[in-house]
Amino acid sequence: MATGKKKRYEHKITLGKDINGELIRKSFYSTKSKTNAKRKAEEFRRQYELALLCGGEPIRPHKRFKDWAIQCLELYKKPYVKANTYCGTYLLPVNKRLIPYFGDKAVDEILPIQVQGYINQISKELAPETVKKDFTILAFIMKYAVENGLCASNPASHAIRLPKIERPDKHAYTQAEYDIAYQFAASHPLGLSIMTLMETGISRSELLGLRWEDFDPEKAALHIRQGLVAYQNTSEKTWVMESEGLKNIYRRRDVPLVDPLLLERLCSKPRKIVVGGQEVEPEYIFHSPEGQPYQPQNWNNRVYSRFTKELLAAHPELPKLSPHELRHTRATLWLAQGVSPLMVAKLLGHTDLKMLAKIYDHTSIDTLRTAITAKKEEAG
Repeated sequence: MATGKKKRYEHKITLGKDINGELIRKSFYSTKSKTNAKRKAEEFRRQYELALLCGGEPIRPHKRFKDWAIQCLELYKKPYVKANTYCGTYLLPVNKRLIPYFGDKAVDEILPIQVQGYINQISKELAPETVKKDFTILAFIMKYAVENGLCASNPASHAIRLPKIERPDKHAYTQAEYDIAYQFAASHPLGLSIMTLMETGISRSELLGLRWEDFDPEKAALHIRQGLVAYQNTSEKTWVMESEGLKNIYRRRDVPLVDPLLLERLCSKPRKIVVGGQEVEPEYIFHSPEGQPYQPQNWNNRVYSRFTKELLAAHPELPKLSPHELRHTRATLWLAQGVSPLMVAKLLGHTDLKMLAKIYDHTSIDTLRTAITAKKEEAG
């Protein structure tokens, strides 16, 4: 489960003035105590002043990248992000790629040309989005190395050339295709979760995080309060399931259940199942056969992939969509039906309308034609 955020103590010192007469200030941090942060600052001040007295450049601690990278993440990231974000977004790429490449180099010996070499190398194997994320993490680590006097400047600068990110085409059902797929789901033994995705536009993690308490049959609504994710804790080499919280405060929302058939199917879904000869009451609406929360990839394999395979066997004319593309489909069709972009953003849990602008870019010609025709008929 996500851990509580640690308090970070800061101690600032002034080291004199630069050639422009501006004060040179530096901050030092510690999650242990204010005294510990002050000790770090005073140690640095002593080394700095000694170097000035000797007439040379300020002395910088000789620290290897692999030691500083982990220390930096533990101090500046781990206390302030969710555990799954820390392990998957930050720790994993650092351990898997950045440390093997830069690990034994001293932080103050890493040059922009070496950073560019790293970018060029991984660009041959990884997607541009992943390359950019690695660069962003490296720039973050080196930024705080500069702040802590470990190097003079950040080698991961704006001068580094990154591969161009091509926005991939997203697919979506037309209304006619949607109707075919939805009717197939309505008659399929594994179709209820698919129907829920298609009608509400919630994400896969939000679907698997739905507890029975989040279903309000009287108001015909789902209360989106958490998302279920699985991530690998690389330091402990274990897989962890987490269901606390959402990506942001806008993801906390209520989604109406408009289709009577979906509402009826949810109401009639058994609240209790028999496992090993004993009756159990699963906490989650969509759970494994054992009554446990679904690990997202297991749900993909056991439910979604099987359903999609049988759907395409029965209707080979339909495009093969991912769970996220069902969310994309729902947004596209809502917009085509005349639901305001602001309302669609609220239903999806977006922070603003930028994501919807991307959806407009990928809306099919047929969907746009249907929407325009419907508007003309209303006006006529």
